[in-house]
Amino acid sequence: MAAERLRAAVIGGGLGGAHGYAYARAQECELVAACDIDPVALGRFFERAEIARGDIAEYTDYREMLAQENLDVISVATPDHLHTDPVCDASEAGVRGILCEKPLATTVEDADRMVEVTERNGTKVSVDHTRSFIPSYQAVRQAIRAGEIGGLTRIIAHMGGKRSMLFRNGTHIVDLVCFFADAAPKWVIAAHERGFEDYGPVYDGKGGKDPQFDPGSTLIIEFANGVRGILNSAKLTPQFSECDLQGPGGRFIIDDQRCRAWKCDEPEGTPREVAPPPERGYAQPFGENLIPAVQELAQMIRSDAPSSSPVRRGRDTVEILLAALASQEAGSAKIELPLPRG
Repeated sequence: MAAERLRAAVIGGGLGGAHGYAYARAQECELVAACDIDPVALGRFFERAEIARGDIAEYTDYREMLAQENLDVISVATPDHLHTDPVCDASEAGVRGILCEKPLATTVEDADRMVEVTERNGTKVSVDHTRSFIPSYQAVRQAIRAGEIGGLTRIIAHMGGKRSMLFRNGTHIVDLVCFFADAAPKWVIAAHERGFEDYGPVYDGKGGKDPQFDPGSTLIIEFANGVRGILNSAKLTPQFSECDLQGPGGRFIIDDQRCRAWKCDEPEGTPREVAPPPERGYAQPFGENLIPAVQELAQMIRSDAPSSSPVRRGRDTVEILLAALASQEAGSAKIELPLPRG
């Protein structure tokens, strides 16, 4: 007997349309509602979700939607600094699973509150750091975990282009470094790009839509297992992202469309190129990439499966981003993690 489909809804009509696209095509879910305070944005939701208006309920107040729709799962796709209340309110209302847009939050206090409330209520949560759900990235992490390059030691990551913004889009690359490092971050050193020397220590991205309010930055991140990440987010470079993963026995270089691999015949020897893991990268349209995320969320609810992008790693990413701001303000000083509370 097939499992009953989970009742799903989306809060946030812009990027939320990609979430709607995924729910409408995942057999585990039934998309029943969408919400945005802006009717124009709500209209864009249907365009991006590629579903007909009238097929689902529409709301301008998410609390009313939570009260009326008996929801199992929701996506929160509100502006960067406005994730906390919808996530916590949904959890308190009994929603069983939440897919929250990135970054999880823009303050450690908000991130802590989201972790505390959802864990107290037993709510399953994933953060939409999308690469965590892409088969090529998952295959490379599995190869690293299996020891194919002799243990990861260095990660060199880059995100370029005019929308290379530390919080809005750089969060993807910071989280990807955490995804591969597979350990808690211990300290951060950062230096912002020119023009943002005085930015921080508080994030002021004004909703995450304008690059002039969100800096590019160069970060060094040390992890508890000795892995060190070097991350470059830079606006005045070509628009691409890439991750170079190195160990004594080889190397992977992966971007959103392809992967290359090298192996050494002896530790720290000269690498030779070999076949990479045969898995696909990003799909089009973007909503296709969220289908695995919502399907996994259903598995998390039904069988207690782990998240590929868990809420606690989402909080680690927020701490790294905020530590980068603190480091810049302190003259690129080393900032120890976790950050102080209170």
